[in-house]
Amino acid sequence: MTYKKICIAASLLWASAALNHAQAQIIDDSTKAIYGSATTRVLYEAQIFKGNYASAPIDTSLTNLHSTRHWYYDSTLQQNLGNVGTASQPLFWRMPLTLGTRPGRNAFDVYAVRPDQIEYYDTKSPFTFLHYLQGSKGEQIFRAKHTRNVNSRWNVGLGLERLGATRQIGNPRNLDLIEHYGLQAFTHYFSKNDRYHIMANYALTSHEQIESGGIQPVAGETEAELFDYQNEPVWLTNAFSKEDRHTLHATQWYKLISPGLQLYHTLDGFSQETRFADENLPYSGDSNPRMLLFYPRTILDANKTLDNTLYRQLENTFGVMGSTRFFVYRAYVKRRDGQYEITSRNAIGSDPVTYQEGGLTLDVADNFIGGEAQFKLKNDIYVTTDGELQIGGDDYRLTAQARFKWLTLSQTRTSYSPTLLQRVHYSNHFEWFNSFENTTADQSMAQLEASAFNNYLRAQVKYTILNNHVYFQDSTSNHQAEPAQTSGTNFLLQANVQHKFTWKALVLDNTVYYNSINGPKVIRMPEWYWTGRLYAQGPMFKNAITVQAGVEANWHSGYYADAYMPVTQQYYLQNEFKITQYPVLDLFLNADIKTVNLFLKLSNLNAVSSSWEPGYFTTPIYSANPFSFIFGVRWNFYD
Repeated sequence: MTYKKICIAASLLWASAALNHAQAQIIDDSTKAIYGSATTRVLYEAQIFKGNYASAPIDTSLTNLHSTRHWYYDSTLQQNLGNVGTASQPLFWRMPLTLGTRPGRNAFDVYAVRPDQIEYYDTKSPFTFLHYLQGSKGEQIFRAKHTRNVNSRWNVGLGLERLGATRQIGNPRNLDLIEHYGLQAFTHYFSKNDRYHIMANYALTSHEQIESGGIQPVAGETEAELFDYQNEPVWLTNAFSKEDRHTLHATQWYKLISPGLQLYHTLDGFSQETRFADENLPYSGDSNPRMLLFYPRTILDANKTLDNTLYRQLENTFGVMGSTRFFVYRAYVKRRDGQYEITSRNAIGSDPVTYQEGGLTLDVADNFIGGEAQFKLKNDIYVTTDGELQIGGDDYRLTAQARFKWLTLSQTRTSYSPTLLQRVHYSNHFEWFNSFENTTADQSMAQLEASAFNNYLRAQVKYTILNNHVYFQDSTSNHQAEPAQTSGTNFLLQANVQHKFTWKALVLDNTVYYNSINGPKVIRMPEWYWTGRLYAQGPMFKNAITVQAGVEANWHSGYYADAYMPVTQQYYLQNEFKITQYPVLDLFLNADIKTVNLFLKLSNLNAVSSSWEPGYFTTPIYSANPFSFIFGVRWNFYD
């Protein structure tokens, strides 16, 4: 997305907010504003399919305000390249939710809004939301949203976001590491007789990451000597990755007789264009012929790389759904059409400025049927089944779940196709054409959740039998960072326990994760992970302000974490660099002052002095940000 588009969108957003502030401020007889968080309601599309049409107040709580992983659209634990906005993957293995064709480019997923999870509003007054975060190491996040009801049945809104970070390793000419821009437009409308509803949104995201390839160790250096940050040499000096996404999503439904019988249609348009470029491929300077560094080889051009992929799809879902007091159901058919284009540029002869492009194109045509049903006595007593089957393919998913009070049990059986990237790729550095079998997984899950006497406990265990897992290989195979498929079976045991204890103003909140893998060693996760908080919370200054002040710690056991290949934006196996981590400490202060939430945070306090801890790595040869002071503010305007 161009800067002009961003400026135009920002101008419209701020102009609308200013106009509303001038024209729509409403004051009651005691001169206190009558509008606030209680009169600004939120509704999610997923609720509709569960038979829940009730809106909820917006979230103004302080919990997780300072937490890094809650700044994004996916708050699960992630492995990344050590800085805000960098390429990431889930720290723990998880089952794919999408069947059929998937592009497989997910490194920037956590920074892109999911169209089926966008918030829709019902506002009694115009509502504007501002969120700004700034760190002393260049971390920056800005989000703004404005929404208002055109009338009692129609709401519209616009959102704008920017995310940025500066490089902490290497000594580049340009310190910029991440440039991210996003724009969202959304609306919710229903008819006078409440029979027809539509929720629709459009989002575009542009995300650019400068690629360094990580630290280039000097011969004889130990791991402890790799923390000179911007004085450290890096592998790549002229490379970048860029991704542009466009999504169009609309769900509409019509009540034929009552909520018990409704027709619905969902339209999903999606495009994802990814580009990798390196204008100056690195070579060793002391050998003849020169030896290519970092990359495994060059196929098309020995000096420059420009690889591009474009995936576009249009998906239509037609179905029937309904809800009664004790029963909720949905049945649907789904059609997905798309196209996947791969291109790579190479020089023609000795001419340095004349290029040609080569590549290939694949067409996508998937058909599915599916449905779900839930029998519910109460909110905490129900039985749910759901499934989806690909027509003319081998993909399917079947799930059964039961909950009784504090105990939940579920069983899932799924078979899913390899991604397009795992099947075929054509570039200046890699080329493969694979015919992998489907991966199958059987997963059993049990969860316990209960509260008593100022204690909250949630414990979960998952056991998965995984066959034909597809992964990206290590260097021992002579196909480093290329996909392969196991012929054996993996047995995964994943468990976590969260305990939260509150005593007066003190809160102690701990979560422990455990992972065990038997079978081919192609899935890498830390065996143990712990995150904990100890903080005090409560009102101050005659209830004028509410604060949370405390310390947060994160630690995991050592493991051979996946390395990162920027050409394909994929993490792959490696066996040389073991990631270890000391307990990383953050001090934080969160405060709520009327319509303003703010926080102050000392991040990675251990590294405030190199004599305490020199640093740590999140991914092989990618060091995490050193000590940083970060502040943020979240401000809601209700007029």
